[in-house]
Amino acid sequence: MTERKKRIKSYARRAKEQRIKLYIIASVIAISFACTLAPLADDGTHQITLIADTGDTLWSLCEPHCPEAMDLRLFIDKVQYINQLSNSCLSIGQEIVIPLD
Repeated sequence: MTERKKRIKSYARRAKEQRIKLYIIASVIAISFACTLAPLADDGTHQITLIADTGDTLWSLCEPHCPEAMDLRLFIDKVQYINQLSNSCLSIGQEIVIPLD
């Protein structure tokens, strides 16, 4: 075998090893990225988003979704906190997130 053929085989072998390393690194990055997104997909809280309409109040929106063991006033306070509302006034078209836990 000539020196040139040996060099070509050596380069081909190195290129193949580098491709394998690149595939392994890319796979590890993809798997770690997918693992970091998994907790974001389901954070354990179940909630719904309602849109306020004419005549809606926090009381009327929260009442059907309030847990049985919780006082409705405390549930409304929780909804105000989650939605960062300083008072109970709603605007038409305002989105209100209501937890279902």
